[in-house]
Amino acid sequence: MFGFFKDRYREPSFSITSLFVFTSFIFLVSWGEINPFLPLFIKETLHTGTAATSWFTSLCIAAPYLVGMLIAPVWNRLAIKYGAKPWLLRAGFGSAIILLLMSMVQNPLQLVILKIIQGLFVGFISIASSILISLVPAAKVGQTLGKLGVATSLATVLAPVIGGILIPLLSFRLTLIISGGLLLLCCGFLQFKLPNTRVTPRSNQKIPRHFPVRLVLVLLGGLLIQITNNSITPYLALIVRQIDSHAGLLLIGVTIAITGVFSFAISHSVDFFINRWSSIGLLAFALLLGTMSYVVAALSITVLALILSRSLLGLSDAGHNPTIEIEVSKTIPHSQLGSAFALLQFVQSFGVVIGAFAGAFLNNSGGYRTMFTWAAIGYFVSLVVVLTSHLFPANLASENGKINS
Repeated sequence: MFGFFKDRYREPSFSITSLFVFTSFIFLVSWGEINPFLPLFIKETLHTGTAATSWFTSLCIAAPYLVGMLIAPVWNRLAIKYGAKPWLLRAGFGSAIILLLMSMVQNPLQLVILKIIQGLFVGFISIASSILISLVPAAKVGQTLGKLGVATSLATVLAPVIGGILIPLLSFRLTLIISGGLLLLCCGFLQFKLPNTRVTPRSNQKIPRHFPVRLVLVLLGGLLIQITNNSITPYLALIVRQIDSHAGLLLIGVTIAITGVFSFAISHSVDFFINRWSSIGLLAFALLLGTMSYVVAALSITVLALILSRSLLGLSDAGHNPTIEIEVSKTIPHSQLGSAFALLQFVQSFGVVIGAFAGAFLNNSGGYRTMFTWAAIGYFVSLVVVLTSHLFPANLASENGKINS
């Protein structure tokens, strides 16, 4: 009995946990300080035309997600067989090498090829979370994952600002070298410090025989949100330059980061609003606020107005991101939740792929006003879809015919 409590409360080495969180932070910053400015790297450093820049950007955004979706089941089976550590290091070292090679590309085609290869090395943060859960005693899992979540949020907020400062000072290529080198160093420490852990397959997870209409509509709403946001976000650097051709990279970085700042600031109050309004009420309000933010963006004639619209979108993101998951959980029996959430992740990744190409088409067709107008329409349609889902009953019947609460 005493051995149980000793194992339950014994923590792993503080240095390992801290190194894990720090490496995750460095990983996200390394990519987050480059990806928002990728269109400018393609256009200005690789000397690409305006129309071609949008299409090459869409390929660079979509390729890792598409390859990652296709290869994920293979990596999962290998992680179950050999443990999680080799696949964490695969993602870390592979990403670091891709960053270093990106500093050497001479044309957009070479960059696209590297981004395709990057798809073989996705999943660092999700693998890191699973390893932390296995290393940390049960009583400390929530606290440790909370630290990782804070590091993730801070990296998302700070990375575009860091990139906006470093790139003008050092150039795109030198920033890529520094980011890749630092990530390589952190992964080297993980190689020697981190023990291997086993991945437990979810063999008892039941696959739904059919999907209720309500679940399909909620997933469709989530898909529309992802398509809409990812038709805009990768092109924000180009949009800021369309509004103000003299805008510096720091101003572009602040415009990109402000969404994460407001989302992070309000995220801790989401539970309060859910208890007060219900999850569908908060989701509807968040989508309406997102629609308004894109209307404001479409009318923007200054970067300051665009920043205001992105701030509203950050509040919207804080509301709809968790409530979409809550709505999914209400539509299907508890025994099938794992499959439902895996499907939600797939739908969201698919939305990133579609959104990247939709953004390129809209940007080349009519500029930022056209992009934001269609984004407002996309959010409004998603609002109608998720509200319509509540016209259909939830499928919470368990296998023995009882209704799960």
